Amino acid sequence: MDSKKAQQILSDCLKKHQGLAEQLKEVGFVWPGSVTSRYLKCGKPNCVCHKDPASLHGPYLYWSTKVDGKTVSKAISGTEAKIVQEWVANRVSLESIVEQMKEVAKDALEAASQLLKEED
Repeated sequence: MDSKKAQQILSDCLKKHQGLAEQLKEVGFVWPGSVTSRYLKCGKPNCVCHKDPASLHGPYLYWSTKVDGKTVSKAISGTEAKIVQEWVANRVSLESIVEQMKEVAKDALEAASQLLKEED
């Protein structure tokens, strides 16, 4: 790769990085884990939910995450679920942007290394 091409790659990488940095400004609160809904059997042995899987109780909403390598779940309200789902989506967006930044940095480093080799 010649120095002109390496400089163009670095310039392109800088523009991409700046665009990704702008996207970071839009990310709101972030939260780990996920939100799921579950249908459950109750504790009454004569309830229809024990005989008919289509009659399970729910949906009940749960937030789950890993703590010290173990999955922890907590029942949450519908209002809480909406907030947590948004924050989890923000976390996913954040992680995606950071991964893209790493790829851009990798390309930039290759181009910068080429320019440094030519200076030596």
